[in-house]
Amino acid sequence: MGKHANNLIKKLLLLFLGAAAAGIFFFSALHMGISWGLDSFFYKTDYLEHAEQRTVEHLQEYIQEGALTPYDKELLSKWVKKKDVVYLEIYRDNRLLYASGSPMDMALEDLVSPYYKNRSYTLKFADGEADIVLLGIFDYQFYSSALIVEILLSFLVFFILFILGIKKGIQYIQELQTAISVMEGGCLEHPIAVKGEDELAKLAEGLEQLRLSLKQNIQIENDLKQANQNLITGIAHDLRTPLTALTMYIQILQSDVCTDESSKQYYLEKIMGKAAMMKELSDRLFECSQIHDEADEKPLNEMRTLQDTFMDYLSEMTMYLENQGFEINAELEWRTVSIGVRMDYIARIVDNMSSNLVKYATSSVPITLKTIYENHMAGIEVSNQITIQNGVVESTKVGIKNVKRMISQMNGICQIEMEQESYKIRILFPIID
Repeated sequence: MGKHANNLIKKLLLLFLGAAAAGIFFFSALHMGISWGLDSFFYKTDYLEHAEQRTVEHLQEYIQEGALTPYDKELLSKWVKKKDVVYLEIYRDNRLLYASGSPMDMALEDLVSPYYKNRSYTLKFADGEADIVLLGIFDYQFYSSALIVEILLSFLVFFILFILGIKKGIQYIQELQTAISVMEGGCLEHPIAVKGEDELAKLAEGLEQLRLSLKQNIQIENDLKQANQNLITGIAHDLRTPLTALTMYIQILQSDVCTDESSKQYYLEKIMGKAAMMKELSDRLFECSQIHDEADEKPLNEMRTLQDTFMDYLSEMTMYLENQGFEINAELEWRTVSIGVRMDYIARIVDNMSSNLVKYATSSVPITLKTIYENHMAGIEVSNQITIQNGVVESTKVGIKNVKRMISQMNGICQIEMEQESYKIRILFPIID
């Protein structure tokens, strides 16, 4: 696919990494800022002390409501679990009676009093007073909430940067979609802009080439239609002139003007000349009318040997050409091979070839006619010298178009070689095993 094969993927990957890096940087800066702000808030205020004091008061109320003693470990553990961020120890006479998180059957009396015991509070239990040590992470909810907000905002920054990065590509895709819609509507005049060197640019370049090709093909088709129409119009117009003269000569013969045989013969020759001219024009008009869509005909090929296919038609063509003053050099080798053909097409093809030989071949050079067998195909080859008038070969090429169309519908090929004054046409059909 070329050196830019993964250019678009690389762009998207770099855009993703860039947006992710920007989001991470934003998260780091925001996290540092919010953490510094919360640290400053808790350092400068007595919020944590008040939160701890309120928690101790709630514990005292819980103890009084349940008439608890330091040995009611299950109920005390239930209260600690509700607070979630609290660690509790209960002492009496410097003996540890309760520690949250320790097994219920664990002996605690022999444990050493911790260093943080100076932060203790004295509470009233059902069996007397006891000291408690309460450790709480009361700022946890602020830091956790801040972390969630930081992650959401960082993801939002990443998403916005990524969308802004691919917005240009999306707009280009929309432009291409609009251009395709315009082409579907039949308008091929608007060029498709090629931007960049990635896959989208290659797609745009391909669409532009497609637009130019379609425009060129449509122009060629329109030119051919116009040329064909002009040819038919010209021939139809030219038919009126000899027809008018022919009518006039007939009227003269029917009148009393021609009384002697010489005059009648003179006008009869004129009539014959005009009739021949009209026949030639009508033949050309018929050839033009034979150019039509290949889908109109569905060939039904039949299997025949090469000799059965061409022998009779080539014999008739040879007799016809010899009567027209041509010399035929036949090199025919009939091998036992079969081909698939339509005989009505073969008759029309040979007739077209005969007509073209009479029109364009030089009678002073023999016409070569031979059979050919090559590449598992069989057929015939006709070669001749061309008559050149005023330096050009005058031909509408209508007949050869019909020949190629009919051969193609029979799965054959038509090869034409033309070098200076020599002309060669080869007709080949696949050999059927």
